[in-house]
Amino acid sequence: MELVESQPLLEWLANNYKCFGATLEIITDKSQEGSQFVRGFGGIGGILRYKVDFQSLQADEPLDDVDLDDY
Repeated sequence: MELVESQPLLEWLANNYKCFGATLEIITDKSQEGSQFVRGFGGIGGILRYKVDFQSLQADEPLDDVDLDDY
């Protein structure tokens, strides 16, 4: 695989977010809320466009039957 172009993620997001119908909000880490956001989400977060029914996504099998060493 060959690297064709290298660009910082924030710059790419700033240039391309409208192509995906998204809204971009840049939050500074200089405020208490912004600092908490960076620590909690690693600096990147998002809001889903469509409602997700998380109840339907839950596994049918109990977690005690799952061996986490398999993953």
